[in-house]
Amino acid sequence: MEETPAVVEDLALGAFRLVKQALDLELDFTAETLPILDHYLSTLRDAAGAPDEKLVSVAGPCAGAYFGEVARRTLPDLAWVLPEEPHDYPAWRLEGTRAPLSFNPIGAALEAIFGEPLADWNAHVELPPAERARVDAALKAVAPVRESDFFRLTVRHEALQEILVALGRPTVH
Repeated sequence: MEETPAVVEDLALGAFRLVKQALDLELDFTAETLPILDHYLSTLRDAAGAPDEKLVSVAGPCAGAYFGEVARRTLPDLAWVLPEEPHDYPAWRLEGTRAPLSFNPIGAALEAIFGEPLADWNAHVELPPAERARVDAALKAVAPVRESDFFRLTVRHEALQEILVALGRPTVH
């Protein structure tokens, strides 16, 4: 497995610290801790459901780096592709090294915070058109997801597993 880029590790450890401080729980870079991160992200919204923009500007990149690193460590053949300017977060990607997919884990974390799709973040898995129908059919075959859970990082990780299986990649790392 390739080494974690330093900027990713720094941000992911930021998520570890934010969750520890807020919830007194520890993340450990396993998929089993994604529900803890999902819960933490839900606390960033006020009573009306609006996220605190100041907290989001810090927690979003940290949570996205953590989520991406969990995906990279627990699913096969994913690699970080980072822009020259490390703070250009919309340009961050995790890409399949042998499976034709890519997505922005920071975008996924921001969508988890806001609970809706965000333009220009490429949070959803991008696939070649030739693979889209097969993957869509595989995702429709699994249990439906409640709308309120759709953007949770835990659900995104499970969807990534299903996508990799549909693309013929085993999901045991």
